[in-house]
Amino acid sequence: MSKLPSSRRRTIATRVAVGVVAVPALLLGLGGAAQAAELTPVAEYLDGVVADTDADLLEIFTTLLS
Repeated sequence: MSKLPSSRRRTIATRVAVGVVAVPALLLGLGGAAQAAELTPVAEYLDGVVADTDADLLEIFTTLLS
């Protein structure tokens, strides 16, 4: 993967990040209306998942590119 151009690596990272956010959001959308109290734990979970995924991707790309 380190031989890929930087634009390709960025595209892959973007697609992974979008997938991590889009799948749970899609499931929420298909689930129907919900009140804020029901969505707060989901939003907190998504924040954690996105932060963890971002940190993991940064670590992976740093390792691959060094």
